[in-house]
Amino acid sequence: MLPTPANYSVYPSVVPADTAVELTIAPNEKSFLLFPDVTYVLTLIQVNGDEDWYHAPRNHTTLTAKAEDGILRFTYTFSGEQEHVILLAREGEKPMAELSVYSLYPDLLHLRPLRGDFHTHSYRSDAKRDPSALAGHFREQGYDFFALTDHNRFYPGAEIDETYAGLKMGLARVTGEEVHAPESILHIIHVGGRSSVAGRYVADPEAYAQEVAACAERVPADVPTAYRDRYARAMWTTEKIHAAGGLAIYPHPYWKPGKSRAFHAQDDFARLMLKSGMFDAYELVGGMGQEGINRSIALWGELRAEGVNIPVVGSSDVHGLEKAETFPYLYTICFAEANANDAIIDAVRAGRSVAVEATGIDYACQNRCYGSLRLVGYAHFLLRRYFPQMQRICQGEGVAMRAYAIGEADRALIELQAEQAENFYLRFFGKLAPVLPTTAMREQVARWREIQKAGPSGKGSLVSGTNMQL
Repeated sequence: MLPTPANYSVYPSVVPADTAVELTIAPNEKSFLLFPDVTYVLTLIQVNGDEDWYHAPRNHTTLTAKAEDGILRFTYTFSGEQEHVILLAREGEKPMAELSVYSLYPDLLHLRPLRGDFHTHSYRSDAKRDPSALAGHFREQGYDFFALTDHNRFYPGAEIDETYAGLKMGLARVTGEEVHAPESILHIIHVGGRSSVAGRYVADPEAYAQEVAACAERVPADVPTAYRDRYARAMWTTEKIHAAGGLAIYPHPYWKPGKSRAFHAQDDFARLMLKSGMFDAYELVGGMGQEGINRSIALWGELRAEGVNIPVVGSSDVHGLEKAETFPYLYTICFAEANANDAIIDAVRAGRSVAVEATGIDYACQNRCYGSLRLVGYAHFLLRRYFPQMQRICQGEGVAMRAYAIGEADRALIELQAEQAENFYLRFFGKLAPVLPTTAMREQVARWREIQKAGPSGKGSLVSGTNMQL
């Protein structure tokens, strides 16, 4: 189910904090052009404003303005880093629209919010979907990036690159693989690197054994005897990931493999791994069922209390879409310099990521976000105001990608839709002027409003009198 359409949008929707900004409220459909002779009231509410009594808030600001050419412009200084609700109403009437703006400090303002998945699988290992088609499925759901992390296989991502070579798409592919080092209980996600780690032990198992033996000599003395061998194998894997320029993610700590009823990593060992410093990120929510996710979050809370501050991500670990319980419900939001492999990896490494767990099958669901308070607050705003609208735009691009991959669509169709998505991003963040009603559009609406006035009254939206509902 797609998000409910809104009658109005405000541009930009993300603004610099403590700086005077000109904003534009514009209609999303022609019938909702604002009237030039009507006084509109704007009530601005700081979501994180300091109020001394919730029954009588004192920090609301009221502005009045008159529309011109079907839109409303006003200038305002939004204080601090927080969300601001804007209620739009005709003077003396109830609000006809609720909008939101988020004000940010400079270090976060210039970064691009991206929705993505660092842990996915295709038909090239043990999953059910073609790699190139899987990319289209991710874009259809509004994703900005994804990493194909097939088991012990780095190369399937290149198939996606080959299929869409030369296309200007909105979806970025992050390189990846899921590494199962021989005789290691751990599966480790490698994303962002330039070459395969799994390919090393597949091609030369003897060299792998020798290198693990060398790692064993460097295992810290305080590691319990029972864990020393598996610790050394984790050392080998993470060091090779880092040598390839990649990010080492500790995934699904409470996964129950195969027919086993036991978690694959006991609590003490999982805690040891996450405190070791070997890993760059923790897959806090992933493919391990609700009990596993709950335990994972509890472990993260205890680790944070002990001073372990490891970046977190969310991933689907998707294998099939027919009965998918994790896709598109578990994912990551990161804040990066650009929607590209290296920038995405840098963002997670720097701790600019939020793990998201959706709790339903549509956009009316609640989203559980995990990360720093600052990023979680911003992420919730984006999940209400930005990502659902982006998904509406990306849906066609994803469908066209899958059609293109089997020769049923032209590349121009994908590129036009990718351009539309990019323009929405630019307008939302104030990097591109909004599209405004043209003279011809305003004249058409005025003509049909006069026709409506002459007709019988009904339950629809009247264009005159206090009963006008927009």
